[in-house]
Amino acid sequence: MVIISDQELLQRSVEPAHDLFPVMRRASVMSPLVVLLALGPGLLAFHSYRIDELSAWFGLQCLGKAELIGDSTNALISQPPLIRWMFTGLLSVIGHWSSSLVLFSYFSTALMLYVAYRLTRKVCNPRYALVFCFLLSFHPVVLKQVQLIEAPAFPILFALLTIWGFITHLRSESGIVSYKLLCGGISLGLCLLSGGALALAVLVMLGLYILNPAELPKSRSGSEQKKAPVFKQAVRIWKSFFILAFTGFAVGGWWELMASSQIEGFWGKWFAGPGQPNISLYWKTEFYPSYFVRDLISSMGFLLGFAVFGLFHGLKRVINPQGNMQEIAWLRLIVMWVFSGALFWWGVQYLPEMNTSTRAMWKLFFIIPMLAIVAWEFQQIALRRVSYPTVLAVFTVGVLAVIFISASHTDTLSPQISTHFLRQLITLGLSLVMVLWYSHRFKKEQGHRLVEIAMVISLSALHVIYGVYSVPKPNPAGERLLQFEHQLRLTQNVDHCLLVSKSEPPLELTFLIFYLWGDIDYKQIQGAVIPQDLAIPAETGTAIAAEKPEEEKPDAGKQVIVRWGASPVSLRNLVNAGFVLKPVAAPDVYKQHELQADLITNAPQGF
Repeated sequence: MVIISDQELLQRSVEPAHDLFPVMRRASVMSPLVVLLALGPGLLAFHSYRIDELSAWFGLQCLGKAELIGDSTNALISQPPLIRWMFTGLLSVIGHWSSSLVLFSYFSTALMLYVAYRLTRKVCNPRYALVFCFLLSFHPVVLKQVQLIEAPAFPILFALLTIWGFITHLRSESGIVSYKLLCGGISLGLCLLSGGALALAVLVMLGLYILNPAELPKSRSGSEQKKAPVFKQAVRIWKSFFILAFTGFAVGGWWELMASSQIEGFWGKWFAGPGQPNISLYWKTEFYPSYFVRDLISSMGFLLGFAVFGLFHGLKRVINPQGNMQEIAWLRLIVMWVFSGALFWWGVQYLPEMNTSTRAMWKLFFIIPMLAIVAWEFQQIALRRVSYPTVLAVFTVGVLAVIFISASHTDTLSPQISTHFLRQLITLGLSLVMVLWYSHRFKKEQGHRLVEIAMVISLSALHVIYGVYSVPKPNPAGERLLQFEHQLRLTQNVDHCLLVSKSEPPLELTFLIFYLWGDIDYKQIQGAVIPQDLAIPAETGTAIAAEKPEEEKPDAGKQVIVRWGASPVSLRNLVNAGFVLKPVAAPDVYKQHELQADLITNAPQGF
């Protein structure tokens, strides 16, 4: 005879908590959506990209024109070279057109998202991996970095492959070395060649992860490992770790050793960066030590509640490991990754010489584990393992963070006490009151379930909107330069170009000339009048060509003069010498100065 207490009867009579999204149990068949997530959102940033000052600075360095920006020592020579090699090779294959500058960054981001999905699917489950890929693909940091031609996602891609190789080796192999570990080592070497110090950050994170080998998940030969002492397991894991590091150094360390023997002060420039011009971009305003907390809140946006409570719950599971050891091992890795990423990202705030793309890379290295925590908390809420008050708190913190950031100054954490700010706070408070009234009016389980579904879907939709609207729209100056480029593209076989400007010309304009016509004979003049003794080479067969019809004239040896902020008076010496100027682009205003381009024809024998 079994005696059941009244309390136990009450517990059994309570309706069990149901999964919020039962359809996600079939997430494994939704894997084709990953291709859409990897390629779709990035098209927004790819389509709205225009050549800017930062792109021109990097492009002129890659083209070997560092002397045009006042850096004859080539500032990028101390930086990892793989991205420059890939960027230059891709341009030589696909040709020169506007969006090709960020095509490499776009595909690097797509591959990074796919590898992130495969990694999380391998170590966790398809449901978690799909949510993680969805959150990552619409994150503002991921979308905005597509417009950086130095491709910050490229070294992150190899960092993820390194983690995949090492983790899968520990889980599925019982030996010291395997092909998975070697693949991870090769990826680490490529990360060293493309991301520099990022490879060291990956090793630091993995080293912290294996500090306590007894809590790592067992490999396939688990019965043999149970018999083996913990010390032997630790020795095996650390040997694999050093093999990973040695393989990575063998693949990518040769360049650092070669460069350090030829460049004075190489290691400081390699880690801290070579410096770049003071460029006003959205990336620059986010990277100052006093803005670190504000930037963190702004980066997480509506997901801040998921991140805060997810990190708290994840730490509790890691400190008191119970249940699924595979899940706890992944949480240990993510927690170590969060702290390592935060340390490096916070540290680079004090390195003013570090360029914009490297800063974006470190920020992305920190955001990825934060979103992994968010996806884990999302899964816990969907499986009803989180209490109802906590879900309300998650929603409140996320919405309140965005309200707070939108009302704060650009350089402080103090909000502007305005009518709009107070109206948003009152709306949020009334919404929470309505939610509590609704959930208590109906049956407890049904009311809680509907409210939690609505909140999770709302935060996910707001995250998508937040990411989409964070993509910088093309500015009017970029649109005008794009139209100017389309018109100049119609003029082929240009061998000589003369850029005349009253002041220092924009880097974008200088880069555009070499970008369109290759390594041409280029002269840059600043002043009110072109010097009379300037040597302008005569066209081949000019006298004969002048007598021929337009369609029969030779199409080689063309000379173009581009004017930015220079009056027509500056061309009087050319006109007096018998040159004829034929417009090849409609006059326009670029950065508050008139921009024109003309083709120099009918040149005399001497000038």
